[in-house]
Amino acid sequence: MISVIIYTDPFDGPTEVARVTIEGEVIRDGPTADRIRTRLKDDLDPINRHCTDGRDLLRYIKGSYSSGYKIALYDSEDSAEIIEGFSDEEYEEWNESTEYDTSL
Repeated sequence: MISVIIYTDPFDGPTEVARVTIEGEVIRDGPTADRIRTRLKDDLDPINRHCTDGRDLLRYIKGSYSSGYKIALYDSEDSAEIIEGFSDEEYEEWNESTEYDTSL
């Protein structure tokens, strides 16, 4: 699974509060996960205006949900490489060769 995990209390007992997959699925229940689900349904929300696919979504989530109280991290080094390390061309080739539906 390619995803970003959002933790609270990142330096003092981190707790996973939401996980967002490259397919736009939000995993977990609670205020943070519910807020992201609501945002994904709102066509006027910046998350939908700036994110064209799952790669953009994960980049947005990672950047937007990292603060002193929360931190968002890729679930693995492989995920980080696919999202941040691949060029646009490499990402498109990877995307075409997988079974993930990254369209939003």
